[in-house]
Amino acid sequence: MTAVVQQVQDIFAGRRLASIGLSWLILILIVAIAAPLIAPFDPYEIDPIARLSPPGWPHLFGTDHFGRDTFSRAIYGARMTVLIGSGSVIVALLTGGLIGMLSAYFTRAGNVLMRGVDVLMAFPALLLALVLITLLERSVVNTIIVIGIVYATTTARILYGMTLKLKREVFVDAAICSGAGHGSILFRHILPNLLSPLLVQASFIFAFAQLQAAALDFLGLGLPAEVPSWGNMLAEERIYITRAPWLLLFPGALIILSVFSMNLVGDAMRDSIDPRFKDDIAGV
Repeated sequence: MTAVVQQVQDIFAGRRLASIGLSWLILILIVAIAAPLIAPFDPYEIDPIARLSPPGWPHLFGTDHFGRDTFSRAIYGARMTVLIGSGSVIVALLTGGLIGMLSAYFTRAGNVLMRGVDVLMAFPALLLALVLITLLERSVVNTIIVIGIVYATTTARILYGMTLKLKREVFVDAAICSGAGHGSILFRHILPNLLSPLLVQASFIFAFAQLQAAALDFLGLGLPAEVPSWGNMLAEERIYITRAPWLLLFPGALIILSVFSMNLVGDAMRDSIDPRFKDDIAGV
């Protein structure tokens, strides 16, 4: 544990903005975990009398057009942020990482797999997400799967290049000479050398996943409308932008701060990784 803390300190030493971004992300994580204890109201509770109340006491962020407490909904929206971001990262790294590694290691199969990845990468991320989400129903799980698949293509392309480099390393030749099988070489020798770049890639996927989720929610194709998320809050309240602008200000600011913070953290991590891989992830 001490070694992990020391490594984090080394990464963020002298980086004030990145440290602030990391602190913000930790705060979001704490809020997401402790949402039932922090939220002063039920995020689903309707109070027609208090509808469109301005920020004040007891409604710190005001209320929406149903009289629901915006502050409580924003707190529960942090849960969706963490859940969708983490889930998308897992799907993208598992599928994209596996495709990238196998494509680089098994060249013949890789030529076919990477051509498919290239075709998917030709589509803009949002367009690809819209195509996939229309084939599924609106749910948290489907949103995670769609966003994960969208960014699995980038992950596959990055890990493809990195694995090609590692295949030519001496330790891989030594493993082959010692009689190691393909699975052992891939997952015991190559994969451990990819963990640091994967962690950097995960940070950027987490950030981009927030934008994609908010965009899908705003277009009415993401999470179900009743689920409190920052994207749904923007989508529902956009018609009140002139009458109650705070309803868009708070969720919009939360999305911007979270994405910006995650990018700052990702930049700091990218600058600290093995120099061999800096060129591979420079365009992430």
